Amino acid sequence: MSATTNAVPSTAKFLRSPRTAVGRFVAKHTARSSLILGMILVFYMISKASTYLVAYPTEAARQKIAESLGTNVGIEALLGAAHHIDTVSGYVTWNFLCLITAVGAIWALLITTKTFRGEEDAGRWELFLAGQTTARRAASNALAGLASGLVIVYTICFLGLLGISRFNGAYFTLSACLFFALALTAGAAEFMAIGFLASQLMPTRSRAAGLSAVIFGVFYMIRLTADSTSAHWLLNVSPLGWIERLQPMYNSQPIWLLPIGGFVLVLSGLAIWLAGRRDLGDGIVADKDTAKPHTRFLRSPFGVALRLNRAVILGWLIAVISIAYIYGELTKSAAQIVQSTTVESVFSRLAQAAHTQAVLAFLGFTLFFIMLVVMFYVASAVGRMRDDEAKGYLDNFLVRPVSRNRWLLGRIFLMTTVVVIACLLGGLSTWAGEATQHGGVTFHTLLLAGVNIMAPVLLILGIGIFSFGVMPRLTSVITFAAIGWSFLITMLGSGVSLNHWLLDTSLFHHVALVPAVGANWTTSGILVVLGLIFGLIGVLRFNTRDLRGE
Repeated sequence: MSATTNAVPSTAKFLRSPRTAVGRFVAKHTARSSLILGMILVFYMISKASTYLVAYPTEAARQKIAESLGTNVGIEALLGAAHHIDTVSGYVTWNFLCLITAVGAIWALLITTKTFRGEEDAGRWELFLAGQTTARRAASNALAGLASGLVIVYTICFLGLLGISRFNGAYFTLSACLFFALALTAGAAEFMAIGFLASQLMPTRSRAAGLSAVIFGVFYMIRLTADSTSAHWLLNVSPLGWIERLQPMYNSQPIWLLPIGGFVLVLSGLAIWLAGRRDLGDGIVADKDTAKPHTRFLRSPFGVALRLNRAVILGWLIAVISIAYIYGELTKSAAQIVQSTTVESVFSRLAQAAHTQAVLAFLGFTLFFIMLVVMFYVASAVGRMRDDEAKGYLDNFLVRPVSRNRWLLGRIFLMTTVVVIACLLGGLSTWAGEATQHGGVTFHTLLLAGVNIMAPVLLILGIGIFSFGVMPRLTSVITFAAIGWSFLITMLGSGVSLNHWLLDTSLFHHVALVPAVGANWTTSGILVVLGLIFGLIGVLRFNTRDLRGE
């Protein structure tokens, strides 16, 4: 009895120990984003599952959709190989697994590089190392804190799947829900380990995130190639392919958890070992000790912003061009999906039209996706601008004869220029990819489609500038929340009937999916004007408020 009594205080004492302070700090700061991600994923899963059950209530209807989509190479490249999609379990697995895995992987690599490399770059990591810990122990604690975020996402996904299993016509066993939730979060675990290792290798957060993103792109392209060609064996060499091999719900293969778990453990162990081998603030792949001075672009705040962000901007533009071209090439085969009742409902709500030509509808969806990518660039760019203020970099300009307006307007001009170029390149690259399939869509049509997606992106930019001026510490949260809320309401609206007032709060509800339908330039003009108003308020407020740190 006494041993049991003493064990509880000992455990509690260990959890409150200074040696676990890093883990508690990271867990606390990870919990919010984990909850948000988990809720978004659950809303998406419930929407898609309920739509399938309503649209295909009979076995005959499900068999018909399986015949339509099961052999579609373009769709399999996007969502993975289709298996047993004439059943509820097979359909939800096909719709959820690859997409949610990719979303979770991106979230994991961003939050991991921010936690490790970002905190170290900001000078906060040395405060932890000054306490009762070592570099390796602190790294292990931080990884445990991040893992607690994974547990939150896993739990929410499991509860969501359990809720779906209660729908009329759907039944998933408890063990199936547990295993499927594990498969959905496996990608996040893999790229948490990759981001952890990249943070030890690279000397800055941007390079660590860039390396992780490149690795994600390579693994994703291997998975896409395996599902869209006869080289299915490529799934065996990609960590993302291992997750697809798990085949939860319909033909579970838990043996593939072994390479996934081994991959995570080996990379995490190597990263912890490297954490004790390198100096604080440095990386295994170190910068050069000396370099020739280059003063190009250093004569103005705008030039400095361009120089510091050119690699990031180039990366985003390459991503837009690549995604647009690949989706353009998939247009002819992937357009068949629009003919299904479920997806036609989604497109009709997005495009504000009941019937559209399949090819044009898919191109409209492609430009919609490109718009999302450019919006994420804007949100990240506004966040980096806020970081310059929070970390004190802005002070170096304002102590010289540089006005606040000159600095801020220069950054806004740079972001606006990138938005215009990215949207135009998105339209042009989509046309180039589609032209290889001889779909017959003209260059002029897709150029106008690229122009059409500029307006909502500029509104997001205006909201970001407004947040920066009025509530600077919430800049990134508000900007990303505006995108996330709009996407969530649009996806839910495609599956269930929502009040029109609620739908109107979604920015995407007011976007015409050109070339699926004609452009509504009046609405686009209103969106641009709203963006200008929000941006102007943010600029004026920035000129009157105090500079604020973290």
